[in-house]
Amino acid sequence: MSHRAPPEWEVRRTMRTRRGLRIPDQNLWTGELHALPLVFGWDPAVGDIRLSYLDPSDDDFEHGVVWVRHKQDRSGLYRWKAINTPRTRVMLREHLCMVDSAPCVRDDGRISWLFRDNPVLSPDGTPITNLPPTCLDCIPEALKTCPRLVDRFHSVTVAATKPYAVTADLYMPGELDATPVKFAHEVSIPYGHGHDRLLRLALGKQPWVRLIDMRDEEFGFPSQGTGREG
Repeated sequence: MSHRAPPEWEVRRTMRTRRGLRIPDQNLWTGELHALPLVFGWDPAVGDIRLSYLDPSDDDFEHGVVWVRHKQDRSGLYRWKAINTPRTRVMLREHLCMVDSAPCVRDDGRISWLFRDNPVLSPDGTPITNLPPTCLDCIPEALKTCPRLVDRFHSVTVAATKPYAVTADLYMPGELDATPVKFAHEVSIPYGHGHDRLLRLALGKQPWVRLIDMRDEEFGFPSQGTGREG
């Protein structure tokens, strides 16, 4: 499996910085917003309706969910608190850095990750996250410049990841026709667990993964104030 970022992600460095600070590749730019009409169509594979686009492509679907489309040209203004969904999907699937899209898999096969606090836990106690990893080259810069990491951070490696859930908006057919109408905003739905019907009504915005065999790693920068108990 290739860990190289798609060529369309390569843009001028001047578009990735603002006042000397790196703008992470994961961030969304206003020119990348892509308003497309949604429809409900019949899926013969499951014998039920499914949310889709008028012009669906294979890349729109993953884990039984249709995902938000965004452009990839980084035009317009950056949005610090918004993510580009297609880039985030690839980063979490291919273990690419959220800052510069570089590989985060070390020579020993483990994946470097940087958090502000301990990752949240799934009901079975496995750590989960919707945050892509950070490569070793970008960790020092992130610790110096990211406002969220100034007072505390938690650095780890993991052996692997597994898809876990999706944060999505939910739609239902309108009363007069089949035009999709949103009825829930940004709910988290685990894959499987009898949620197949709900996932067919979902417009995926952010993926979640399980972190397998997570271990604390200092990378030369001792973790500070991680909020651990005991």
